[in-house]
Amino acid sequence: MSWEDAWPLYTVYPLSTLLFLGFYKAGPKFWPKLSPRYANKMGEMSRMSWGQNTTALLHTVVLCPLLLAAIITDPEMRVQRPLHPHHNILGYVALCWSLGYFTFTIPWSYYLYCVKGERHATNLPLCIHHAIVWIAALTYLIGRTAALYGAVAFAAMEFTNWFFIAHLLQQQVRSQMQTLWTVNYVVLVFVGVIGCRLVLCTYMFVLFSADLSQFASASAAEWALVIFQYALFLMVVLLSWWFIWVGIKDAGLDKLALKKLGLERWPRAVSTETSEKSTAALKSTSTSPQKTPGTAVRNSSNGI
Repeated sequence: MSWEDAWPLYTVYPLSTLLFLGFYKAGPKFWPKLSPRYANKMGEMSRMSWGQNTTALLHTVVLCPLLLAAIITDPEMRVQRPLHPHHNILGYVALCWSLGYFTFTIPWSYYLYCVKGERHATNLPLCIHHAIVWIAALTYLIGRTAALYGAVAFAAMEFTNWFFIAHLLQQQVRSQMQTLWTVNYVVLVFVGVIGCRLVLCTYMFVLFSADLSQFASASAAEWALVIFQYALFLMVVLLSWWFIWVGIKDAGLDKLALKKLGLERWPRAVSTETSEKSTAALKSTSTSPQKTPGTAVRNSSNGI
């Protein structure tokens, strides 16, 4: 690829990585001015999470308009949905910007998860998701294949973060603006998660599948790139459905739905039967010698 086409990879990418790192490091000098009551009460993990979240917000508010402009101003990419190499300078700059962000945030996330053992500020599916997105961006920058699907997937996923990150920041500063918090959360769930991540990305995956079934190329490398990007797209969509399912279970909405449908009786019956068996077992062991207090303490400390 010539310098005329690839210059953002050698300029925007490294400079954006340094920008995100600098923004993360310099942030603590400005946070107290934004939230003076809470900033001084932040612990180490809260400060790290706040820095990461504000950096992520900077990434997404720049990325989405660039990708939207790339799609709108390129009728060939928008209408013909080419899987063959297609170069769009705005999309190329946007993904170089995004590659710089993920080059910064992936080591940060893996450090929290693997070194510090943090499970609240990050989690394994999120670490995997970040790695997938970084690889997906790199494959487009190298091969420029499946341009529309890459642009839509990135824009849809990141647009959700406009509201998700705002929600996290509101939680961190214990915002009292309940109306704003509620509106933001409603938009996050219905527009971001359901509209963009589930409906739009699933629809685009169906189109991707149809276009792939008609794809033809004499280049084995091109075939490999397109199939690999298709697999990555599928993994991102499945992760999105997984995240929403986890959210449903955490909120107890699955149990509420079963109750509304009248399907909660069977599990309750099983639970009652299990409870009766447990009671009988306790009665049968009531005459046996009691365990020593030391044993009871050890079991309790191990969560048994």
